[in-house]
Amino acid sequence: MKKLTAIILSLVLLCTALTACSSREKTDISTAKNISELKGAIIAAQTGTFHLDALAQIEGITVQEYPDFIGLLTALKSGAIDGYVAEEPTAISNCTPDSGLAYLPFVNNDTGFTATDAQTGIAVAFKTGSEMVAKVNPIIAGISAETRTNLMKQMCTLADDKTADIGTLALSSSKTDTSAGTLKIAMECAYEPFNWTQTNDANGAVPISNVEGMYANGYDVQIAKYIAAELGMALEIHSLEWDALIPAVQAGTVDGIIAGMSPTAEREEEVDFTECYYNSNLVIIYKIQK
Repeated sequence: MKKLTAIILSLVLLCTALTACSSREKTDISTAKNISELKGAIIAAQTGTFHLDALAQIEGITVQEYPDFIGLLTALKSGAIDGYVAEEPTAISNCTPDSGLAYLPFVNNDTGFTATDAQTGIAVAFKTGSEMVAKVNPIIAGISAETRTNLMKQMCTLADDKTADIGTLALSSSKTDTSAGTLKIAMECAYEPFNWTQTNDANGAVPISNVEGMYANGYDVQIAKYIAAELGMALEIHSLEWDALIPAVQAGTVDGIIAGMSPTAEREEEVDFTECYYNSNLVIIYKIQK
């Protein structure tokens, strides 16, 4: 029911925006060198994320929010908004030569948003007091910066072409013992290149336990696979909408969240986080004016 409500809300917002965007004067932000040059634009972000909070740092813009990534992308392509906030890997995977999209490569705390590592990093979330944090932190620490970068490059390639030949995955574990049980991990399965849904197991994709016949892949999935293997556990991926992730961990429906989630102070009041397994700049994706 929550997912249906989110879809309906997205459609309502989009219909409203489409009605207005045909007559509004669009703002070209393609030449902006820093966030202060975005005045007058309509900039959006996803509900419930630091991206939305970060927009408060820009003066003179109109802020809009959408409950999911698809809504943001559709609104941008329709002209309802001038741009939206995303992590740089998301921009890389969506701003291909034929997509009609590009992004402003701002640098956090320089030309871009003032943000801490916790706000721009992503970490694994577990139930408050869980011993899993102490178990997983050494595993994350053992993944080199080079491996993280190379894995993200591979996932960006796959996000653009799910059947691309990327060769050997940059991150994999040689351990095959799963006698320590099952690690149930939740994510949206809808946020490229961190996680997405596909119809087969190509390039190391994992079955989605609660969606028959579908598979999950992406940076988060490969991190989850590695962590589970190093723990000696089998992996289960559960697809949930964003606002259901933390409640699912709190209720014990799943063990953890690996979903491009930043360990913000607000979220740390609800769950415990590991060290970050990826950090990125925040950028603004925009539609190329023709």
